[in-house]
Amino acid sequence: MPNSKKTKHGGNQQHVTIVPVEPVKGDNMDTVAYSSRSRINGESGHLIADVQSPHAKEHRIIFDRDHNVFEFRLLDGSSKHLIVYRLDELLCTTCFPLKIKSGIPVIPTKPVTSDKTLYFNFVYKKDKKQWRLKQIPVVFYTTSERDYWHSLIDTTLRRVKNRPKNIIIFINPYGGKGKAQKIFKDNVEAFFWLTPGLRYKVMLTERANHARDFIVEMPSEQWSALDGLVSVGGDGLFNELLSGALLRTQNDAGRNIDDPNTSHLVTPHIRFGIIGAGSANSIVSTVHETNDHATSAVHIAIGSECNVDVCTVHQHQKLIRISANAISYGWLGDVLRDSEEYRCLGPVRYQWSALRTTIRHPIYRGIVQFSLSHKENVNPKDQLPPCFEPCPVCNKSQGDDKYDYHWHAEFTHVICCVIPTVTPFTPHGLAPFTGIGDGTLDLALVPRISRFHNMQFMRKVAMYGGKQLYELDPSLNCYRVTKWSYQPDPDQNDPGVWNLDGEILEQPKDEPLHFKLHPQLISFFGRDAAMVKPTKRSFIKKRKSSIVYQ
Repeated sequence: MPNSKKTKHGGNQQHVTIVPVEPVKGDNMDTVAYSSRSRINGESGHLIADVQSPHAKEHRIIFDRDHNVFEFRLLDGSSKHLIVYRLDELLCTTCFPLKIKSGIPVIPTKPVTSDKTLYFNFVYKKDKKQWRLKQIPVVFYTTSERDYWHSLIDTTLRRVKNRPKNIIIFINPYGGKGKAQKIFKDNVEAFFWLTPGLRYKVMLTERANHARDFIVEMPSEQWSALDGLVSVGGDGLFNELLSGALLRTQNDAGRNIDDPNTSHLVTPHIRFGIIGAGSANSIVSTVHETNDHATSAVHIAIGSECNVDVCTVHQHQKLIRISANAISYGWLGDVLRDSEEYRCLGPVRYQWSALRTTIRHPIYRGIVQFSLSHKENVNPKDQLPPCFEPCPVCNKSQGDDKYDYHWHAEFTHVICCVIPTVTPFTPHGLAPFTGIGDGTLDLALVPRISRFHNMQFMRKVAMYGGKQLYELDPSLNCYRVTKWSYQPDPDQNDPGVWNLDGEILEQPKDEPLHFKLHPQLISFFGRDAAMVKPTKRSFIKKRKSSIVYQ
């Protein structure tokens, strides 16, 4: 503990001391939310120091360990000059100044340690969506005081239970038009480098499914020591991490993930993070409400957490894919399939393929079977048109007893959203009802419509989002479900393909695919601010549908 120092106010005052637990003076202190994520068991009391600003104005710092907050007070007799930060907003403290460009730190090549100054590096919300770093320099009276505070805070941050300690970062070197590595170096790595106690390993993927295979084959000691997996790429790379972690976890726990009737899968002990460096970056845009790279890095570094639903896809009794985003069939699936031939065009290939697919105007005939969530209050039998004849399920020659409803029709779209699905093409979200981890899937069934009305439909989705579109037209066939299946009619030459998290999934010609929801199966580095509140159907006035059936 540093020695006492005589100040100009007279008398001996100890600048660093632990005082008994008592309320910290100032009205603002009581309004600060208790931060349970940063709670340090066994720590209590207040750490107090009288310091100076770089402009020689006297301040007092109070570290309230009971509420995990820092109070910075200007000692001018005014109660207005008070700033309060939570412990979970403190990224780190340094004894050297950081170079910060637009709120993004730069890793120093040769850090120059100051004599008595301690730099508090807080993350803050720059606007409604983006997070950045700010630096508050504090000048102590002695170097020993400064070192004591730095050591104590550094030790405290290392003990915060929710902050990651050991993560692996997978980078797709071809992601973001080959800029994924530069994105990580310029906008992300410094946050990890500064985080106390965080060890991170960077791996460059060399082929498809490289990340998934690495996770599945990882030695047990290395796997159990991890607490985070981060992807720097598109939704496809994240899907590899997700698939690998879920397969590894279920195998270790002895759960049969291949069985679509398995009700409870084991949640992986690690959390997932995404630095969006792909074309759509839907998952990260949905969770953080932005694709900003620094914002994603901040939430990983400080250990933010939200739970996310997952959907498994099965054929026969075998797992074939896992989704945490959106699954679409028909027009959207064909757009993705066509766009693969024009990857050299970058993101503009989707607009080009959308035009080509609209001209072709694909229609697929098949049977959708589904079971509703308890949150759904609309009976599909009151809304769905009659089945396309002949219907094997209606004739009882085909069907599955585990589903409550079915519809045999010609489809332009079959869309399932696991999360709200924010993309550059649907900035307001594709899903009308579902949230990030609310335990439901949104299943939208759009029957055969003309080219013109399909263009109208997609334009409205892009302009208003799924939620507002449903409010404009509640007669759309969209239901909150927990499981469903699709089987194309066998007389079609082309059974179509699925767009699953931005990757192509072939639809078997003579077999159904089964889709099963697993609520809040994974944890994500991110705040749950993007949770979409369910639309209350009972308050929506019914009106004539704008979709014209052909």
